[in-house]
Amino acid sequence: MNYLYFAEGTVSGSGHAAMYPASSFIGLDATSSTTTTLSFKASNFTAVDDTIVLKHAASKHKEVAELIASLLAPSSVTTDKFIVVADELNGVYLSNGNGAGLTTPVEVVIV
Repeated sequence: MNYLYFAEGTVSGSGHAAMYPASSFIGLDATSSTTTTLSFKASNFTAVDDTIVLKHAASKHKEVAELIASLLAPSSVTTDKFIVVADELNGVYLSNGNGAGLTTPVEVVIV
């Protein structure tokens, strides 16, 4: 199973960084022309889902969706992968060459 990691610019307490197994992914929504919100099953077992808000190049929702779909798919080479999708603190943004244009800021919301 793949694990997706996200971190805000300051990781000083809970809710600023999170890692989710691919199996907890629920879906994504275009929330503005430059943001897409990913939803994951609540990590603290509440009724409210966790969300990750990713900023990206304008009108690149399809590319972000393709990127996330490619990360969720199991690999034929390895069964467990730790994948840094967006790490604002260290300036790491995955692209897989598809032009999604992920950028700062990253917002991790755990309710």
